[in-house]
Amino acid sequence: MAVNHEYKLFPKQREFFNSKAPICYLCCGRGFGKSYVASLYIALNFLKGLRIIALAQNFKALNEVLFSEILTRLQELAIPYNFEKQGMKITYGDGVIYGASYENIESIRGLSRISIAVCDEAALAPPTLFTALSPCLRGEGIDPYIRLLSTPRKGSFLNLYAKEHPDLVEVIHAKTTDNPLITQEQLQLMSNSIVNEDMLRQELEGEMLDIDSDASILQLKDYPTRDSGIPGVNYMGIDLSGLGADNNVFTVANRYRIEEQVKIQSANSFELADIAERLVQKWSIQGIFIDITGSTSCGALDVMRSKGLQVTGINFAQKPFDCDTGNRCANARAEMYLDLAKYVKDGLFVSSDDIKTQLAYTTVFVNQSGKMQIIKKADIKELIGHSPDEADSLALAVYAMEHKSVSLTKDEERKKASEVAARYAYFWHRDNDIE
Repeated sequence: MAVNHEYKLFPKQREFFNSKAPICYLCCGRGFGKSYVASLYIALNFLKGLRIIALAQNFKALNEVLFSEILTRLQELAIPYNFEKQGMKITYGDGVIYGASYENIESIRGLSRISIAVCDEAALAPPTLFTALSPCLRGEGIDPYIRLLSTPRKGSFLNLYAKEHPDLVEVIHAKTTDNPLITQEQLQLMSNSIVNEDMLRQELEGEMLDIDSDASILQLKDYPTRDSGIPGVNYMGIDLSGLGADNNVFTVANRYRIEEQVKIQSANSFELADIAERLVQKWSIQGIFIDITGSTSCGALDVMRSKGLQVTGINFAQKPFDCDTGNRCANARAEMYLDLAKYVKDGLFVSSDDIKTQLAYTTVFVNQSGKMQIIKKADIKELIGHSPDEADSLALAVYAMEHKSVSLTKDEERKKASEVAARYAYFWHRDNDIE
């Protein structure tokens, strides 16, 4: 695409403009000028009469950064555009720019005949980004392009996607110092805020850091690259949200693939039981393991059983099933995740980048008793920005495959659930100053 001669672009910026790849990712250090490049790319294509989606991490960034830059470019070009601020929409002739944020990514699904999607700070986008964009970038005569610009973020779905699909994504790496307008004082100020070498490589060098770790239960190389197509016997794992604001997740899986995953944030015990019943009927499920660590789980468990579902309650803190046969796991949570790692290495196909990220941050260590233990769920949540509910649910499904025949008695389940529920209630009341 030809750039107006009045605009001076750095070599890496010009490379981004000239890319013919359907998906191009400008992966750059802080201060490189990505928002400027994004706004110019949008403005010049807008003047060609194209329909464009402009995405940012949240509404504030969309309004104060990306759209502010776009409007500045249009003013520089003396274009008599129309800006509907309430709807974040800019029009001129046939051209349209729709603004949206990753916080409300589903809002773009009603758009159509979009030629270009430009995603600022794309490393902060959810794993559903491409799924949400796909229905918009289609139509007769549409030649779609997705343009991603971001300082990389360790553990983001975009890192995984770009590394696993080099044939689909052209990655252009740019350092902070590739912007010749950055002064030494500005560079020093940025460097002073960076605490280690990895962050320096990410924030200033624009390098996508590998999330693999020797302590991770799974590394990217461990995953099968394709679905074997072999039919399997289905099991289900259910991870419930407890007292928190996490998601209730139902995963139907067999030893070859994940067949379906249902996620719902707010639901009562009867609604949860209805979901479980529907999935059992649809997939002929042979066993169900449900997380009963949280205080709200027992009600859902009772309703499911009243419907005739054969459900086994699992408390993540309970003893591992194989503890009498030399198992070195500290608890059921460690055992189920190590079972999951074994199944993946044996051929269980996982396509979700979000689950892979959750599992990459699920690390194992040896505790003071010499037992293998998994990093706390709260620590994983802090690292990836959300709870690893999907991974927990998948691990429970695999646990059902491996141990359905040796489940706890109902009395043992009740006892374990009551103990943990009491601890949850104590801490919740304490933290909320309720007597």
